[in-house]
Amino acid sequence: MRIILLIFVSILLTSSGLHAQYDEKEDGIRTRYRPGILWYFTGYKPFKAGKLHKYDRFIIDLTYNDWHGDRKAFSSPLSSIGVNVAFMFDLPLTQGNTFGLGIGLGYSHYKNRSKIAFTRDLDLETTTIADLAQDPKKAKFAANYFEIPLELRFRTKGFNHFKFMVGGKIGIKANSFSKTVEETNGQRITTKTKRFPDANLLRYGITARIGIRNWAIYGAYYFSPLFKNEESVQLYPFSLGVSVSLF
Repeated sequence: MRIILLIFVSILLTSSGLHAQYDEKEDGIRTRYRPGILWYFTGYKPFKAGKLHKYDRFIIDLTYNDWHGDRKAFSSPLSSIGVNVAFMFDLPLTQGNTFGLGIGLGYSHYKNRSKIAFTRDLDLETTTIADLAQDPKKAKFAANYFEIPLELRFRTKGFNHFKFMVGGKIGIKANSFSKTVEETNGQRITTKTKRFPDANLLRYGITARIGIRNWAIYGAYYFSPLFKNEESVQLYPFSLGVSVSLF
């Protein structure tokens, strides 16, 4: 909840309504007015007027997380909310930065609140869905990843530019766990499962963003299943959400 609140405050700070309105005519290539907070900060020296404009260097994605395979797609509850954060280098390949590359480092938190419980078989090194007498009162599966994103970036000219980005990313799993809460005879029983024997350490997939200025609709699909043993439950994650670029 604290993460979501922090993201919400950041989004408010970057909204266009909090920035002054300018009447100057844009030249379509360079402009000293930039969307987002910290837009003039370069890290070690002041921004030079007339320098080629760069975008989308710190991106936050707020996503709805789901999976498909042995479970039907879009059956996960809307509370399955995750977050991605990426620090990106914007590498222009044209004079007006209408085409370029983006590459960087990122962190991803995947969370799914489907009411299922996972069980491990350490001897067979498999992970399956537990056969419970009734659905848990609460349940979630969560995983954290460190990633390398790479994007092809297409933009129109000007301050209020339209943008389309397509690419992919590869990541390494830091940890994953499932947690269930059940009520039996009036007692609340919480079970947390970690260290799945066949958890996929690598995650790789494709991503896309389409939007205007520092806002975009985001989507990601991963070709790597959560569990790599063919006898395990087969679940392929995907995410849909919104992106905001802070500078």
